[in-house]
Amino acid sequence: MRKAAIAISLSIAFLLLIFFGSKLGVSYYRRWQASKLLAVVRQFHPGTTNEAEVRTSLKPFAGYELEADRSGSDIDYAFENSPPLPWTRFSVSIEFVNGLVAEIRLLEMQVDHPGYPHPNSASVTMYSTRLHPLPVDFVGYSDRSSSTRGLDSQGHWTGFECCRARSIRLDERAMQTQLSQSLNFQLHCMTSFARCKDDRQILP
Repeated sequence: MRKAAIAISLSIAFLLLIFFGSKLGVSYYRRWQASKLLAVVRQFHPGTTNEAEVRTSLKPFAGYELEADRSGSDIDYAFENSPPLPWTRFSVSIEFVNGLVAEIRLLEMQVDHPGYPHPNSASVTMYSTRLHPLPVDFVGYSDRSSSTRGLDSQGHWTGFECCRARSIRLDERAMQTQLSQSLNFQLHCMTSFARCKDDRQILP
């Protein structure tokens, strides 16, 4: 009887190991694919790269293209990890105007507190000023961060703080170092059991 119980326990443990191993394997594969797509997107330049070049370069990632956007002029790709890892998503969206790339948006986000609606995130939007006019006070680069704080019924901070959100915008006037840093997404969050608690862990 004891041998049977041990055998059953080992079988269950083995099945659980296979289950979680396969989930982790899927997440590592998606992270790898996301890193490959990011490497390709780094070669695109708003206002210069044409739509045909983009679509040809991104054909290997067709399985990650969002269905709703396949018939439109814009294309969107999304990569998500699998449980039991903290939910993480990396996405790329590209907008075209007159056959040229007008805007590229990259976003990586990870749930901070389970059940809380706001994730930690870092987003980057690259524009062509010729195809996507920006406010006159925009000087080519901006980097803004914010966080969510918990308040009590009197409006005082409770000490609870989470959900760092960082937003970078840049156009052709940005320096090369600013461009390189803006595209330096750290995709390890997709395969980490320890949450990336700061937007700087997502995008240094």
